Amino acid sequence: MKKNLIILFAFFTFPVDASTLKIPAGFEILSQGMQERVDVIVAGKHIGSYDAIVSLDGIKFINPESVLTALQLSVKPDDKDYKVIRQLLNNTFPRNDILACTNAQQSKGCGFIASKSIDVIYDSSEGSVTLFIRKEWLADAERNDLYIKPTTNNVVNAFIHQQDMNVIVQDDYSNFFIQGAGALGISDNSYIGGDWSFSAAQNEDESNNEADLNDLYYRYDISQRYYSQLGRMDNRMLFNSQGGSFNFSFLPLGAIDGVRIGTTLSYLNREVASQGTPLNVLLTRNSRVDAYRNDQLLGTFYLSPGNQSIDTSLFPSGSYSVQLRIYESNQLVRTENSPFSKTGSLDDGSIHWFAQGGKITDSDTNENTAFQAGLRVPFTPALSFTVGSAAVQSNTYAETGFDYSPDLGLAGTPNFNGRVFRSSDGNKGDSEQLSWSVGDWPSLSVYRYSSSGDDCSDSGQNDNNDYTSQSCYESINTTLTSNVLSWNLMFGYIQTQNHASDDMSWQRDKSFEDNILEQTTEESTSRTLQFSASRAFTQADWVYNGTFGLFRRDDDGYDGIDNGVYLSLTLSQAPRQDNLGKSQSTRLSTDYRDSQDQSSQLSYNVSHSWYRDQNQHKELTLEAGGINTDTLDTGLSGRMEGQYGNVSAVLSDSYDNEYNKHTSAFSGSWSSSFAASTKGVHWGSAGISEPASAVLVNIDDLSDEDDGIAIDAQVSGNRTAHISRGGSALFPTTGFEPTTVAVSDSSAPLNTDSSTNILNGAGERNIMLLPGKMRLRSVVVEHRYGYIGQLILPQSASNNIIIGLNSKMLMLSDDGGFTAEMATKAPALYLLSGDVIYQCPLQIKKQRGTVRYVGESSCQLIKRDSLPAEVNEQLLVKLKSRRDIETASNKEGDE
Repeated sequence: MKKNLIILFAFFTFPVDASTLKIPAGFEILSQGMQERVDVIVAGKHIGSYDAIVSLDGIKFINPESVLTALQLSVKPDDKDYKVIRQLLNNTFPRNDILACTNAQQSKGCGFIASKSIDVIYDSSEGSVTLFIRKEWLADAERNDLYIKPTTNNVVNAFIHQQDMNVIVQDDYSNFFIQGAGALGISDNSYIGGDWSFSAAQNEDESNNEADLNDLYYRYDISQRYYSQLGRMDNRMLFNSQGGSFNFSFLPLGAIDGVRIGTTLSYLNREVASQGTPLNVLLTRNSRVDAYRNDQLLGTFYLSPGNQSIDTSLFPSGSYSVQLRIYESNQLVRTENSPFSKTGSLDDGSIHWFAQGGKITDSDTNENTAFQAGLRVPFTPALSFTVGSAAVQSNTYAETGFDYSPDLGLAGTPNFNGRVFRSSDGNKGDSEQLSWSVGDWPSLSVYRYSSSGDDCSDSGQNDNNDYTSQSCYESINTTLTSNVLSWNLMFGYIQTQNHASDDMSWQRDKSFEDNILEQTTEESTSRTLQFSASRAFTQADWVYNGTFGLFRRDDDGYDGIDNGVYLSLTLSQAPRQDNLGKSQSTRLSTDYRDSQDQSSQLSYNVSHSWYRDQNQHKELTLEAGGINTDTLDTGLSGRMEGQYGNVSAVLSDSYDNEYNKHTSAFSGSWSSSFAASTKGVHWGSAGISEPASAVLVNIDDLSDEDDGIAIDAQVSGNRTAHISRGGSALFPTTGFEPTTVAVSDSSAPLNTDSSTNILNGAGERNIMLLPGKMRLRSVVVEHRYGYIGQLILPQSASNNIIIGLNSKMLMLSDDGGFTAEMATKAPALYLLSGDVIYQCPLQIKKQRGTVRYVGESSCQLIKRDSLPAEVNEQLLVKLKSRRDIETASNKEGDE
């Protein structure tokens, strides 16, 4: 038996020419073919696994309709080419396995066929079939069309909502912020979108609650190039691809209740990539940084000493001021205000414009109506000009600018943009930004922002919420970075000048903290010059990172000149997972700082983290540290990311040795999503805080015999969800953005009694959905149970080819030894030899994993009427397949 199975394996493993083969006795089944489960690949993407009859001459799909559906071709069912494709998939394809790029054969040109219809390459070593399809038949996403058509197959309208919550509690102060964004699909090219927020702050006996409906609008897209909106709208959409990716630094573009029309880049066939003004903060010790937009808590960051960058990936698009509050040992030490602008970086080389008008939504302003318009004209691929205008009550405003990215060859491609702003009420401003990097040469980044006007002399009487108010300061941020001998060197210069003509007065109706944050000094200037050198290297499981820095700060409004130095060393252990997904790591850090105005400080910190990545990510961290002998800081934090959302929490405490006092703080966050449609209500993972689309993956199990069935589903490379039998998973996705949905057999099966086999819905699919649309991905699965043993058959049975009726795979040697895979725990194996049916009882003697050993089985002849109903159905299917193969073989013989 072993010898015959080896011969059988050899015939199907090595590329051969069928015309030169002489079929040995006992292996005539090779000429007719055997049923196999093959992985189908198109254009490098796995579209799923399907049953096929694989013979020495060719390969034929058992259910070509399922393959055709999975291809998602651009050809519609009513096109004449659709019938041609269907007929081609019903044919027996030449194997072309000589062209497979196997490990033993990597010849030039392998793995490719320039097909004018449909061709295949069968790779026996991988059990895969690669389809090569005429280019005109491929899906639009596979072609280089300028604009992408939204996915409409298996898509339903839904209300999709995402919610995010942040909370901070410290002594008598607390801040709670929650925001949500939702979308409801209306038609193929329209939806209702909106987002809201609520914040609550408590400081001793004072409290402040604020609810805000930022957006609530109806959007209708026209021909993938234009759009119209009606309702409440702020400026965020204008700054991303949905509104044309405009970038204004000064133009008043607050929220209005009105109408907007313009061009859109939503359907552009490129991956959406947002970019924002860099937010950097200089830290001299471990700190907590809270980022605020007005009273909205955008995020909390725990950062190490040095020049740190704030992660703005979840910040909303737009142009606004971000306030960074820096805490050391849970004590507020200073605040920094930075202008921030975030926009998409896509363009199609066309003229883009928008126009809007309506009633101003801000109840604190005296203005009632506003009208704005913008235009961006690309003169060359490297140069574009932007102009914008606004009319608010009796005043007019105008902003012009340019973006220039010339290709200087060996000198690189610098990115330079500038903006100039003027208004009829005396306000003015300008901004410039330059970024330049060339190979291994130093990289330069320069950003300047300046605004001034009559409002700067209002002594704090001007309402900060005024629709047209401008900030009154000048900021210059210059950074030069380079890598020398594995050292990362950074030179930085920051200058901020306040243009206010007098100090802001103390406001009795505001809290102590708000008054402190708003105090300015007349025409004060702050200058900071810094240098740092850092290097990282690894040894075994440890990563070493050291930093040396010098700084000089000159602030004529506060402390004057201060010179200082800081040193830091960090040791981090890289986590290594075990077979259960568990890992842990340790982090040690210390830093020393000394300056002219402050005494030297030595701080230290040690933390240990435990991780578990099985079905979901769990993390627990315990840390402790301090400064000299003055303070002792401890913290306990946890984080969990899973199929139903992300949650994190930090509990920290700082002990002051001098005053024998504890200061404790708690911060937490939670993000999740849900979708409501005709398919029910489903809870999902964390989203992106914008009106979104979603993908719903659910399992349809063909058998109720085993609860161990499971699949893996993943969307756009995000965390994999493990879905068990009868379950589902909701994945929120970014509206208008191309998304990849991948489904495969589970990498973490719930048991080993059987293997999972995906009949339909496996592989990768590329989709693009409008907000408020939900793609349904139904996955049909079955079990595969393995059997081996010895069949005792009458001698006459060997006169014909033997076919397994209720088996998915059957290998039978001339002495009766067999290996079979079945979809159920059947009590018997049914065989067809010619027109005779045999029943072979399967009595399990022992089992290892998914394979059952049945020993000897005496097969008895039975009548067709005695067959179970499901086996009788398989008999009809396999008789048809046998006739099709015999007909194809006869045609080839006639030729």
